Amino acid sequence: MWSRNALTERLNLKWPILQAPMGSITTPALAAAVSNAGGLGALGMWGFSPEDAERRIAGFRQQSGGSLNVNYPLWPEPKIIAEVSEAMRKRLQPHYDVQRLGPVPQPRGAAGEVSSEHLAMLLRAKPQVVSFHFGLPPSKVIDAIKGAGIFMICSATTVAEARILEDRGVDAVIAQGTEAGGHRGTFTGVDLSLQAGLFALLPQVVDAVRVPVIAAGGVVDSRQVAAAIMLGAAGVQIGTAFLRCDEADVPDAYRAAVRDASDEPAASVELVDEASGRRVVAVDRRAEDVRHEEVPAERGDAERRIPRRDLRIAEAAG
Repeated sequence: MWSRNALTERLNLKWPILQAPMGSITTPALAAAVSNAGGLGALGMWGFSPEDAERRIAGFRQQSGGSLNVNYPLWPEPKIIAEVSEAMRKRLQPHYDVQRLGPVPQPRGAAGEVSSEHLAMLLRAKPQVVSFHFGLPPSKVIDAIKGAGIFMICSATTVAEARILEDRGVDAVIAQGTEAGGHRGTFTGVDLSLQAGLFALLPQVVDAVRVPVIAAGGVVDSRQVAAAIMLGAAGVQIGTAFLRCDEADVPDAYRAAVRDASDEPAASVELVDEASGRRVVAVDRRAEDVRHEEVPAERGDAERRIPRRDLRIAEAAG
């Protein structure tokens, strides 16, 4: 049967479908609903204390006996970029004024890492999967996770990154195409213009590594799932499509944006996330309507218009 393979057997899945972690947008209820339907539910842990992270896992387990993926994006030193910060605050201030919210607050960075406290929590809770974005943590963390029998996966945006991840001991690689929303998972500094779309990247990664490969980026329905499987993927990771679920922690305006997605190129932008200093693809949307404006070229990397077929949501864990 097409839906059964070594990955689904190892993780006890009915379907080779993984829900993207997407930080705090994902809730224990959403992850549980996906796992109860036979996929792999996921919870993003960036910005959560070890105690809150453990509560999120417990909340999942109250609602599901299925497998769970716990995700950590890695940026030990958050970077607040002053010029980007002030430009962002200036742009948002009119919206704050309309709602009488006062001055736009100064952004504050938050580290994304597997601290000793988080590692101890993971070894107690023992989720079936721990995944990473922006590369892997130190070897001692990897050894502890794998020593506990936890399946480990990580995102790669190039063939070279996939090979690095395999050499460092991952059990599966996520091949992230440029269509993916949220944070770009690159950890080798490769420019976005040199990264491939999913269906160009996927077969190359499948040929380059021996571990299972999971396809991510623009997968929203059965057609893309079928295409990914035909190109050698053991599974697919889906983010945006799950944002229409009632269990996702997003405003109704974002659900409407996903529902009404079209091929218009002005639906999303590439940004530099204030909390991490990393590139992220985000929905360009007010609460009332989708904006169709061109971003001045002088903004450069801080905010640059790029075409996307589907609307994407950005969250710190991407």
